[in-house]
Amino acid sequence: MTKPKVWVDRITKPIDEMLVQSLEWLQWSELVPINARVAIKPNLTYPFYKPGVTTSPALLEAVVKLLRTRTPHITIVESDGGSYAWPAQQAFKGHHIDEICARYGARAVNLTEYPREWAETEILGRRIRLEMSRLLLHGTDVFITMPVPKVHVMTHVSLGFKNQWGCLPDVKRLRNHAEFPYKVLAINKLLKPKLAIFDGTYFLNRTGPMDGDPIRMDLLIASDDIGAGTLACCELMQITPRSVRHLRFAMREGLMPASLNNVTLNTDLAAFVGPKFTLQRSLTHWLTLGVFHSKLATRIAYDSPMAKPLHDILYFFRGRPKDFAPRWGKE
Repeated sequence: MTKPKVWVDRITKPIDEMLVQSLEWLQWSELVPINARVAIKPNLTYPFYKPGVTTSPALLEAVVKLLRTRTPHITIVESDGGSYAWPAQQAFKGHHIDEICARYGARAVNLTEYPREWAETEILGRRIRLEMSRLLLHGTDVFITMPVPKVHVMTHVSLGFKNQWGCLPDVKRLRNHAEFPYKVLAINKLLKPKLAIFDGTYFLNRTGPMDGDPIRMDLLIASDDIGAGTLACCELMQITPRSVRHLRFAMREGLMPASLNNVTLNTDLAAFVGPKFTLQRSLTHWLTLGVFHSKLATRIAYDSPMAKPLHDILYFFRGRPKDFAPRWGKE
């Protein structure tokens, strides 16, 4: 059986050149057929570019530019922010995606506004049903994910698998939080990512996914296997993958190698290992985590008449974002 491959290197020259080098090592032309319909999922967890939080426009443009040499059918996808916090179009604009699309003949699609249907798959013997975009289920030949490596106060880490949570088009996707490990893996099993290109310019430490300490790493990580790429990122962050529930489940489901001994690497990762990334939860994070794991508490806190007053109280203690004003509810 062929081992999955992971390429890691320091960004020491123009990102376009680094990207070509990484994808040629992965033999990407065998993964992306001529004229394939390609969907790219960057991390747009903020309405504009924020180092360590969202995928950089520079790397995203480099990916689109390279893909354009094989296919004109390129779509960048994202859903609206949870609970209508911001529309995907705002994030597209804040990451210059409209300009990138205009330059290379690509398109940007808000999955929240695209037709959907129910899809099913099985994770660890449990049947999982999800409402997904028809574009991703039936209009995509090659799915590419572009995560940013970070710690996450609810899921411990946000790496390859977690990036696809934004493919759930419903702005109330948080209704699925109580079953997160099963559902996030189900999304990935349905979409079958062919390439994972991690923007490791910055990693995020302390408290992700939207706040925390961006750590300059200047790395590009690319893999032909989302689980192998995630495993390599855990090594770079000095995080034990089995300490992360959805990654333990991924190993059991066969979506992630149990060890880097089962992965072909372009280099020894030791030279690129950063500081030990450590999650630090505040009291409000712990309270929110309790809600995250409970269907009833989630409904009360996010999907009931109590939702807005409860969040006003939370923001009073935690503070609101200083650089943008998230919406609450449909306006």
